[in-house]
Amino acid sequence: MSRQFVMIDLAEQNYCIPIEFVSGVIDNFTLTIVPNSLSFLKGVSNVRGDILPVIDLKNLFNLKDNNGGSQKLMCINLNGQGVALTVDGASNVISVEDNLINELPPLLYKSERNYFKLVANVNDNLTIIIDPDGLFTEEEKKEIFSLKDKNDEKEKEDEEDNENENKEDEDK
Repeated sequence: MSRQFVMIDLAEQNYCIPIEFVSGVIDNFTLTIVPNSLSFLKGVSNVRGDILPVIDLKNLFNLKDNNGGSQKLMCINLNGQGVALTVDGASNVISVEDNLINELPPLLYKSERNYFKLVANVNDNLTIIIDPDGLFTEEEKKEIFSLKDKNDEKEKEDEEDNENENKEDEDK
C-alpha cells in the first residue's frame, strides 16, 4: 500500500507533508505582522476569507533562509483549525510505498515537539516527512489559535460597527 504526500522546498531541501493535512497552496499573499507573538509566528493572512496564523517553518526548524525570495503559503488543517506554513516552493503530489517509509532514530526527536518522526526514500533520496500534529506544543497551539479567535472576534465587531453606522445613516 502507498501513502500520498505533497513535496515542499524549504531552505534548499525537500520535505513532504501527508496530503490529508493540505488544503491548498497560495502563491501570492499579504501578511499582517502580529507584535509580541511566538518567534516562529510571522503573523496572519486572509486566505479565501479565513484569517489564518502564518508559521515560519524555517524559524521553527532553525533553518537558514537561503532563498531570500518569494515564499508560498501551504494551508493545512490541524484538528479543524486552519494554519498557513511558509515554504519556498511546493511541487507535486507523490505516492510512496509503505515499505519505503521508515522511522527516524528517536534521538532525533525533540522533547516537546515531534514534527520529524518518519523519513521516505523518494527516488533514492531520503526525504523527511513533516508530521503537522507534532509542529506545536499544547501551549503554543493555545496561543496560535487564540490569536485566530481574537481576529475573528475583531472582524465580527467591525462588521457590527459597520452595520450600526449604516443603520444610523439610514435613520438620518
